[in-house]
Amino acid sequence: MISQNSITDPSASANTAPWERRKRRSDNTADALEYALDSAAQRGQLDAVLIVDDFGLLVSQSRHESDLREVAAITPIVGRGQARATVRHQGQAHQLSVRTVSLLGEHLHVAAVGGNDASRRREIATAIRAARRILAA
Repeated sequence: MISQNSITDPSASANTAPWERRKRRSDNTADALEYALDSAAQRGQLDAVLIVDDFGLLVSQSRHESDLREVAAITPIVGRGQARATVRHQGQAHQLSVRTVSLLGEHLHVAAVGGNDASRRREIATAIRAARRILAA
């Protein structure tokens, strides 16, 4: 039996920096947010993750082949609990989950499209933590 303490990163050596879980970094706030949302979407096997202001305008989004402005427009309404939404893409229905948060004194809505409910909830929480960290810098 192998103990957990005996498992190490084979690429690590005494002369290297600690392992960094984030693959891409940027000093540019917009790029950093996009990278964080891309990672959340990939990790959760989601179609898209986006951050929207209270007026339905995109603040940031994961890369996606479609224009997400229509999804952004309904995101605050869903976030306020005034509607439930299913997004149609290429003829298929995809669920939309939204969580509203206060960041820098603004109400922002973090949304995830596609995947399953658990992955949407998990990656929305991850995206919120990332946005707080990035916007606080």
